[in-house]
Amino acid sequence: MGKKSGLSQTRRNLLKGLAALPFAGSFSISSAASLILSKDQGYLTEEAKTSLKDLKGVLPKGKLGKYEVSRIVLGCNPMGGWAHSRDLPYVGQLSKRWHTETKMKETWAVAEQAGVNLCNLGEFQYKAFNEYKKETGGKMLNNCQCIIGQPNDRLAPVRKAVDDGADMIYIQGENVDGLAKNNAIDVLLETIDYIRSQGLPAGVGAHSLKSLEASVKAGVKPDFYFKTFHHDKYWSATPREYRTDYTNYSSAPVTDRNQWNDNMWDQYPEQTIEFFKSIDVPFFGFKVLAAGSIQPANGIRWAFENGADFICLGMYDFQVVDDVNSAIDVLANLGKRERKWYA
Repeated sequence: MGKKSGLSQTRRNLLKGLAALPFAGSFSISSAASLILSKDQGYLTEEAKTSLKDLKGVLPKGKLGKYEVSRIVLGCNPMGGWAHSRDLPYVGQLSKRWHTETKMKETWAVAEQAGVNLCNLGEFQYKAFNEYKKETGGKMLNNCQCIIGQPNDRLAPVRKAVDDGADMIYIQGENVDGLAKNNAIDVLLETIDYIRSQGLPAGVGAHSLKSLEASVKAGVKPDFYFKTFHHDKYWSATPREYRTDYTNYSSAPVTDRNQWNDNMWDQYPEQTIEFFKSIDVPFFGFKVLAAGSIQPANGIRWAFENGADFICLGMYDFQVVDDVNSAIDVLANLGKRERKWYA
């Protein structure tokens, strides 16, 4: 017998079946085969394959519990439509529409190929994420950004995250801020203990430094922190005299330029830097680019040099390789860093 063609028998049978179907408009057997091929190759688009050729090297990792975690991790805000786009209200909806389940899978695929091995997930993403791993054999870890439940069942969201397949869980920043403002921060003690009882690293997030200070005072010591962390050297940063410990994250349009402009979360970055000098657990800096207000190389360098052990970036699929390359460059040529690495 002659040598068989490169197509598998399964694919030949599938294409044979497709050939017998009536196709409308411009849809053809070749386009159907292209869709199948894309899926078989792990959701890597042609654009992603091309971009990966420009990857500069291997993204460094740090140790977090039993895991080796890439220094850059993939955020989920763009996928959920939380674009934080100042006074352009349509951008959030555009971002959410862009991120179909297939596009989310394509983004996880290019991130994983670029060396990013951890992503943040909200509950709404687990269906697609678990499908992605099953369909591709992907090994990407996930960190569920979770909330504390209602008083009648505080642990309900955390139990759901465990059932969904979370590899680690942290309590989301705005939720922790609310607990701190309402003098209910003690509930974190039970929550962190429960997450650890499930064999998972447990984290605490915050937008306000006051929330972390309150959690430390209450005796909470997580396995990691997730804290907003960016400088204020960009034009739409809230003027210092108008900043407050707990920002009112209102979705109402801002008409006063001096008020919060939906892109500033670390109101006092110098204080955050000083706080983490005395914290001996790993620290993820997030919103380090202030929702795109800061150039990636600039924000990444600032965050690592000022103490972050990891950085969480909300990236579109077409941004991943450029951002990973920026991180590789920064970490290879890091300037002075006073805080020791804790991961």
